[in-house]
This record gives sequence, C-alpha cells and structure tokens, in this order.
Amino acid sequence: MRFRDLPVCLVAAALLFAACGGGEEGGGAGESETTVSTFGQFADRADLPTVVYDGEACTYIGPETVAPGPVRMTLDNRSDTRARIDILRFPEGRTFEDLVAYVDSGEAAANQDSPDWVDQTRKIRAPANQLMGANRTLFDNTYGILCYIGEAEPFEIQAVATFEVLEE
Repeated sequence: MRFRDLPVCLVAAALLFAACGGGEEGGGAGESETTVSTFGQFADRADLPTVVYDGEACTYIGPETVAPGPVRMTLDNRSDTRARIDILRFPEGRTFEDLVAYVDSGEAAANQDSPDWVDQTRKIRAPANQLMGANRTLFDNTYGILCYIGEAEPFEIQAVATFEVLEE
C-alpha cells in the first residue's frame, strides 16, 4: 500500500467501525446492543417478535413460540409520541388474563409500572416514528407485553399479547 492511499483506508475503516457500532440500553447481563433502524424496516417479519404502535393501539406481530436465549425484540413506533414496551416474565400460576385484569382494574394506570407479581421485566423504548430493537435474554416461560404510550406520566397503558419461550 502506498502512503497516499492511507487517508482513504483510514476513512473507510472509520465508516466501517461506525456502521458496526451500537448503543447500550438497559445494560443488564445477557443483554446486548440497542439499535435505531429505518422506520418500519422489520415490522413485517413474522420471525421477529415485534410490537407496532400505530398511534391508537399496540399490536404484537411475531411467533407464538420463541426459542430461549437472546431474542431480538423490536418496538416499531409509527406515531408522533413516545412508546415503551415491557416484556414481562410470568410466574407460575399467572396468565395473560391476569395482565389484562391488572390494566382493566386501573391499577396499571395508578402505578404507572408493571405489576409487582412478575418475575422479570425487560424494557424497550422508542421515540416518535422510530423502530428500536434490542436483544433480550429470555428463558423457558410465558411472557406478556405491556405498552406504555405518551411523553410523560400518566402514560396510557395497554396489555398487548403473550408468547411462549420454549426449547424446540
């Protein structure tokens, strides 16, 4: 390589490094990068657990069963306000119906948080008109999803869906 080619190589390396980088969200053990993607880019992939907020309702698009381990979860916020999802690990004896009852009772709105009876919560936040994704380590169990909508408390809260994490 000639010396005059060095600046071109350095610029190319810097661009490659920037393209491969990502920010951290949550920072917990077993969790990895959070990325911002082009609006709506992955929302129609059936193999990727995704929640879409369209400005009125949060809808789960994805498989009913997911293999354990790092799971790529996405929140596709197609609205002009901020949204967040909580992926909740249900303890034995709790179901999605319990989550719906928690929201319907007004307790979710009063607490502005996930129910205290869940075993684990993983969160993903998306600003207006952004798609955010993050790897979340999930283990064999049943999970539910709550969606929080708004710029500040009190958030509107919706029970979205449930899915299973099972070894295939």
